[in-house]
Amino acid sequence: MGLESQCVHCGFCLEACPTYVVTRSEVHSPRGRITAVKLGVPTEGIETCMFCRRCELACPSGVEYGKLLHNVRRPTPLKFAVNLVMENPALAYKIIRSARGTNSRLLSRIRTFLPDPSEPLEYREETPDLLLFPGCVTSISFRKTVENALNFIKSLGYKVEIVNGCCGLSHYSEGEKGRSSLLIERLRSRFQGKRVVSLSANCSAHMKEMGLEIEDFSEFALKHIKEKRVDIELTVHDPCHANLVGLTKVTREVLKRLNVKVREMDEPSFECGAGGGYFIFHPEIADQVMEEKARKVRKSGTELVLSTNPVCSIALAFKGLKPVHLADILSHGS
Repeated sequence: MGLESQCVHCGFCLEACPTYVVTRSEVHSPRGRITAVKLGVPTEGIETCMFCRRCELACPSGVEYGKLLHNVRRPTPLKFAVNLVMENPALAYKIIRSARGTNSRLLSRIRTFLPDPSEPLEYREETPDLLLFPGCVTSISFRKTVENALNFIKSLGYKVEIVNGCCGLSHYSEGEKGRSSLLIERLRSRFQGKRVVSLSANCSAHMKEMGLEIEDFSEFALKHIKEKRVDIELTVHDPCHANLVGLTKVTREVLKRLNVKVREMDEPSFECGAGGGYFIFHPEIADQVMEEKARKVRKSGTELVLSTNPVCSIALAFKGLKPVHLADILSHGS
């Protein structure tokens, strides 16, 4: 029996789905996509899924929607090429950096969201006992956050090596079975026997689901910080995949220990609108979802948003909000 056969078409998934919320179209809903898979009917809805998997938490039948999409999706040559470039953050930095004034619609869209990319931070101490894995997007979009995380970890006495690379989540979401598996196995080999701290929450979630033994930065921080007061007031965005595996609860425990004042927004795990590389390939729907997310944030009464996932932070900043990572807060409080 296929995963799609578990769906009873109850509709609980509809309001959890960001693309349905902004389009009100059954085609762009989890239920509509599952129906298309059942019937073997081609539909644009398969491509417009943001792969946030919020529908999995809403589903009373336990449909593993992420696995279903992974099995039926196939990447276009352009998506395959973009994912391939992102495997090498240093190469991605050079390409985006050189794209100023380009006629390429895709590169222009990227530059709109990432106007000032940074060269990935390279760092290695002799005989490191901890690997810091920023993730591909964080490496080029939030270098200061990487520096803050590095300094926090070093202050605890660890010898650190930064490992820049890609976890393969974007490949997995596009149905690139072979490539996503290859990247995970490479990381498994690279991480073997080492303590690994991952800085991007959705990357952390994906690697955990794939069986890698890693710690999200929030988990690492919770083990090492003592209670103190950090004089910041913010709202919290729960990155979609991190929320699925419970990492967002850990983040809130860290904030509680730091006595950070939190102004909760409506539906903290509502999709940011970036959807990995979704904002590049489906700008119209992505922009609508971003606007809905921004509305929820502003309703909280603050524009300062804790976001532990880089593309979420990019989307929030694009809407004029002020994203901050947990590593940045720890730096603020030091």
